[in-house]
Amino acid sequence: MTERVALTGVAETMLATLYGKALQSRGPSPLLPDEQAERAVERIDYDFAKLKIDTKTALATALRALYLDRWAGQALNERPNAVVLHLGCGLDSRYHRIAPGPEVSWYDVDYPEVIEIRRRLFSDEPGYHQVAASVVDPAWLAAVPADRPGVIVAEGLVQYLTRDQISVLLTRLAAHFPSGVVMFDAWNSLAMRSGTRQRAIKAVGAQLGGFGINDPHVIEGLAPGLHFDTEQTFLNVPELARLSKPSQMMFRAMDRIPAVRSMGRLLRYRF
Repeated sequence: MTERVALTGVAETMLATLYGKALQSRGPSPLLPDEQAERAVERIDYDFAKLKIDTKTALATALRALYLDRWAGQALNERPNAVVLHLGCGLDSRYHRIAPGPEVSWYDVDYPEVIEIRRRLFSDEPGYHQVAASVVDPAWLAAVPADRPGVIVAEGLVQYLTRDQISVLLTRLAAHFPSGVVMFDAWNSLAMRSGTRQRAIKAVGAQLGGFGINDPHVIEGLAPGLHFDTEQTFLNVPELARLSKPSQMMFRAMDRIPAVRSMGRLLRYRF
């Protein structure tokens, strides 16, 4: 049985992320095995070809997800009774990949039209919740427990938010929990200027938020209480050994240029 989807703009970009994960998962020795993504792509009635996702883009998508999974897993090892907020979850299957312990309460949050599709594709489980709301709407957070540590994960979200939206959202989240960790992928100003030329973004007509994060410490000023912990860049990670030698040499050269190295990275903060 196929599932028809009718998404536009930012919500539609989730299909590019989903397809990238499914594409690399289908290959030999996948970096990020993701059978849920494969099955979802098979069921969704959508022209994925228009997104122009190639193998390198699929690898980059899987690499970002893999490192976020690792960080989230580490955070849950430190906080086995945490409340997880997976913001802008799209059709990602992070909950299933990580398989958190029974004390964890997990909330996948995205637009109502996205959650409606998720509910057709993914089954509910004890401790797992799907929240149909914009992440910047303050109302949904009232139903989330506030008496345990928070683990907040956002993939492919922050670059679509404005500076003010980032400030208000992170401040609200840090104030909701007694302690916790926030992790997300971020673009700098150079990436933000060139982002609209990315094939998937251009194909769906999504609008970026316009705020490039050049210095990770700027977030500490936007969201008091957050403290920068670490970052992860991707131009010289071991997983790139899967690429051809010329590609590896090109990425190592790019890694020597700070503005290029930080175009796309993961940032982690504690509070």
